[in-house]
Amino acid sequence: MLLSLLTMHVTFMQLGGPEKVSEITGRRGMLVRAASGKGVTYQARNTKDVTMEMVNMHEKQLFMDGKKLVAIISEAGSAGVSLQADRRATNQKRRVHLTLELPWSADRAIQQFGRTHRSNQASAPEYRLLFTNLGGERRFASIVAKRLASLGALTQGDRRAGPSLSAYNYDSAYGKRALVVMYKGIMEQDSLPVVPPGCSSEKLETIQDFIVKAKAALVSVGIVRDTVLANGKDSGKLSGRIVDSDMHDVGRFLNRILGLPPDIQNRLFELFISILDLLIQNARIEGNLDSGIVDIKANVIELQGTPKTVHEDQMSGASTVLFTFTLDRGVTWESASTMLDEKQKDGLSSANDGFYESRREWLGRRHFILAFESSASGMYKIVRPAVGESIREMTLSELKNKYRKLSSLEKARSGWEDEYEVSSKQCMHGPNCKLGDYCQTGRRIQEVNVLGGIILPVWGTIEKALSKQARQSHKRLRVVRIETTADNRRIVGLLVPNAAVESVLQELGWVQDIDD
Repeated sequence: MLLSLLTMHVTFMQLGGPEKVSEITGRRGMLVRAASGKGVTYQARNTKDVTMEMVNMHEKQLFMDGKKLVAIISEAGSAGVSLQADRRATNQKRRVHLTLELPWSADRAIQQFGRTHRSNQASAPEYRLLFTNLGGERRFASIVAKRLASLGALTQGDRRAGPSLSAYNYDSAYGKRALVVMYKGIMEQDSLPVVPPGCSSEKLETIQDFIVKAKAALVSVGIVRDTVLANGKDSGKLSGRIVDSDMHDVGRFLNRILGLPPDIQNRLFELFISILDLLIQNARIEGNLDSGIVDIKANVIELQGTPKTVHEDQMSGASTVLFTFTLDRGVTWESASTMLDEKQKDGLSSANDGFYESRREWLGRRHFILAFESSASGMYKIVRPAVGESIREMTLSELKNKYRKLSSLEKARSGWEDEYEVSSKQCMHGPNCKLGDYCQTGRRIQEVNVLGGIILPVWGTIEKALSKQARQSHKRLRVVRIETTADNRRIVGLLVPNAAVESVLQELGWVQDIDD
């Protein structure tokens, strides 16, 4: 069990105390009720035979030897501790790992679960997550739970095990920036970059009402300090300040809002997540998001022609090869309808599942999507005709704010098929996009260029060529993995933006015509 020290002692005593429970924590002693039942005495955790420095290792060994069948761990005492059902240990019973108070970093949560899930184990542990049905706790716990099945495979270098946990690490550089942006918006020092949950961009009074309630909530939990009620034209308006140390403290924000009423707690959390998602999305577009090895996926991936040898290393004779692939990322109307029908037949659909139309036009066109509730409660997966399933999920409030549900399947079909067809020829910016064929945003049919083979000797040359590109997103080196759908041919290499292919080949000294 991983418990905070505030609740640990009561749990420790209820489970049988020091005679039956191994304590692996940072505390040096405990209060024990006297044998007479009257009063308590302080008892050091170590004994004459065990020093204080070795008491945690001694307790761990008692658990592994089966002399104690319960172990309570705090984060302070868990570093370097392995408690799996090791085949070399006497106690090989299956571990049941209960967690109360998950850390706000998903990476740290997975690291903690690794204490009972290691190599050479007789059986895998069973995990039990204890959390409330509120805002951050509910969503964060569901995210962690979905990844426990692939615990051993989740690394920054291998993306096949699922999305990187860094995207769900709230206490990160992006999380800190999102918190600052949110605080400045609530304190009316700057405008909010997203519409707050439960508000409408067409009704500014709803946004102002939210800001008033959010500010009052932050005052009540001690984040906004030195509050003053204004007089004159701003009479009744609350002002105050947030100290610098709190402006970037994501953990404090997430812990403090747990003391708020559910409605405002969930709305504040949703606002924070919406801003965080926006910052991460912008970083991804600009090419600044560190994503490790990224799998390029599409419904159809085909290799165009014969790969071109663009460089040969003089020392090893190994070649650098340019592979060009054609990707079709789209989802046909028939496939989308089947996806929705299967959800309904399985009894997993919600009342809000279905086809939606954008409330606003984009370059004279409305866009169509399929939305259905995901395994994370309150979140919706989005499927688009041109690009398939989106990585980013939407809250119900965001979905309804941006889209309206269609009751007419005929209208949904017509709009879906039209968008599917148009996206094969142009990007989402329309026929007059200033980047022309180089723009891939929202385009269903894409051309992707990957440099494979020997890469390290020419890494610096490629980096130099990309640094000359005009767009920031084209300047960064990205390692990708791509697999053809017909013959399952897999290539790992460097992604070369279409606009940069000619420049890269010139730097490599490739003298043949690019179109050959």
